[in-house]
Amino acid sequence: MDNNLQINQNAEQTYHSIRQSIVSAQHMLKGYELGAEDYVTKPFPMSVFQKKLSVVLGRLAKQSGGDCYEDGALSINFSEMTASLSGKALVFTPLEYRLLKIMTKNPQNVLTRQVLLEKLWDADGNFVDEHALTAAISRVRNKIETDGRQYIKTVYGMGYMWIGGASK
Repeated sequence: MDNNLQINQNAEQTYHSIRQSIVSAQHMLKGYELGAEDYVTKPFPMSVFQKKLSVVLGRLAKQSGGDCYEDGALSINFSEMTASLSGKALVFTPLEYRLLKIMTKNPQNVLTRQVLLEKLWDADGNFVDEHALTAAISRVRNKIETDGRQYIKTVYGMGYMWIGGASK
């Protein structure tokens, strides 16, 4: 009799565990169908939750590109339109900020003059011609390419490439 009671209790615990895992799996699947990227089961250590959150926020910042560029020497905040080089404030025109944003978001990619001109043509229809592009590139280089560092490489016959502060 005592043996049957033990078997019955074990069977109930097993059924309860299986039922919980099925319900949890159904909840997890429903969550994924609704757009969840991850599922945290309870109980969980707060450190694990914080790390998961940090990874997700980091991925979102990378996907959106963030709105900043930072390489240790050059720091640009595109949303605030502020910049500094080795701690010294830099002043850029709106066109120069747009140019820098395009280039920093496409590192190590050759951006043709035509592509840059199309991307720099602003929403108000203010046309940027080739001479204005050349002048803007020159002004930006004069402001950021100091101390033997090169940020913008001219790819002759093609366009320009952001190389991010390589030594000259």
